[in-house]
Amino acid sequence: MIKKTIHYLTKVENTNPTWISFFINDYYLIRKGLYKAVQMEAINFEGLLLDFGCGTRPYEKFFTNVNKYVGLDIEIDGWEERQRFADVFYDGKKIPFEENTFDSLISIEVLEHVFNIEEVLQEINRVLKVGGKAIITTPFMWEEHEMPYDFARYTTPGLIHLYEKNNFKILRHQKNGNNIMVISQFIISYIKSLLPKNKWINHIFLIPFIVLFNTFAIVLSTLLPGDKTMYFNNIFIIEKNQ
Repeated sequence: MIKKTIHYLTKVENTNPTWISFFINDYYLIRKGLYKAVQMEAINFEGLLLDFGCGTRPYEKFFTNVNKYVGLDIEIDGWEERQRFADVFYDGKKIPFEENTFDSLISIEVLEHVFNIEEVLQEINRVLKVGGKAIITTPFMWEEHEMPYDFARYTTPGLIHLYEKNNFKILRHQKNGNNIMVISQFIISYIKSLLPKNKWINHIFLIPFIVLFNTFAIVLSTLLPGDKTMYFNNIFIIEKNQ
């Protein structure tokens, strides 16, 4: 019963972090800021929307003003469970839709998993209508993940250059997290790596450290000036140019 409860809460809170996540989610600091940013921007997205690299579509519930939500992902052996949420599959080169199909697009924590980022941005530009908006987030200071398909980290100036070079106008930009939060998150992850590998035992023993360092991060971030040269994610709202 305890195992089932922990499993259920961890799964739910990982995709929709509430106050409970503060106590049980070892990725609370990064998830909370990211999901809050996506949720706040979602109201501005309308029409036909493409989720590029949709995964399990955890953000779909925020986009209540769109007419249709299309999930696109790439097929990878061993990931069949998460891939059942995709409406369409992508070959890694050409998005299987005509030019000027979509009014809006989201791509959350995906571009670090592609080598050919400029080709991908050109394809995103091609399938978006002129004036179509996209929200794209990428990690900056974060551990390797979804191995062996984690290929890159991009700085803010690097992303600005890539978006503008590929015919996008930058509407808004924000950074998620600060140096205090990043350090606290990395300590939690480090402690997790030292604990027993059994995921249930690991999580139970990790909970006191989650609470301690989440508290540490939030209190110190409130009392002290945060350094935004260390942060979790870049969050860009961009628009397709003429």
